[in-house]
Amino acid sequence: MSDIFYDLETKELLDLTLEDQSSAVRALHFSIGVTWCECHKEQIFYRADAMGDHLLLHERVVGFSSKQFDNAVLAYNYFWTRAETPLVKNEKRAPAKKIDKVEIPNSPEELKRLFDSRTLDLQIDLENRIGYRLALNALAQGTLRREKQGTAALAVIWYRIAAQLKQKYAYALREANDHEGADRAHELGAYYQARLERYCATDVQIVRQVFEYGMQNRRVFYQDFEGERRSVKVDWR
Repeated sequence: MSDIFYDLETKELLDLTLEDQSSAVRALHFSIGVTWCECHKEQIFYRADAMGDHLLLHERVVGFSSKQFDNAVLAYNYFWTRAETPLVKNEKRAPAKKIDKVEIPNSPEELKRLFDSRTLDLQIDLENRIGYRLALNALAQGTLRREKQGTAALAVIWYRIAAQLKQKYAYALREANDHEGADRAHELGAYYQARLERYCATDVQIVRQVFEYGMQNRRVFYQDFEGERRSVKVDWR
């Protein structure tokens, strides 16, 4: 199948003060993920295992900061999600399965290695070319002349507001016989959920458009720390 582009968000922010950043990333909880490919177009995922299975239908995954962050979050949440999903009566869950002739590993460490082996991480590729790590917004500004629509911190805030309004407060209001208030709380929660989905989907499109620009022009542009627009040659294909 064709390349697939993806991004995901988490329920918590990464604590950059912790010494073991790899463990800190692995401890984060998946909130939402978005993919885009020619065969399926845009898809939104609310379960890490479903998203992981979908990625493995494709030969190559293209992302940004994927190997350090997204792949680790996805691999560990893949197993947490399967473990936490209740079994229906008489159902037996196999320890591993095959997705399009690919056997799913039995550990998150092995699954992350499988994701990494299929991943083109644009951030790592560009860091190897210019010597330091770029932010996705710097590429969006330089190559696409646009800005990202949010931040990781906002994504966490939107998730938490949406979850509280749609679950806790809508339920409490309905239990208190305030059905109109419950409906309004649910609507507002749905609004913040939509903002979260839109932000994640937009980041996927930024990665895709930067990648396609690099393929066609053999270079991409980024905005440096002083606001200057600079170019870097790439050989993406």
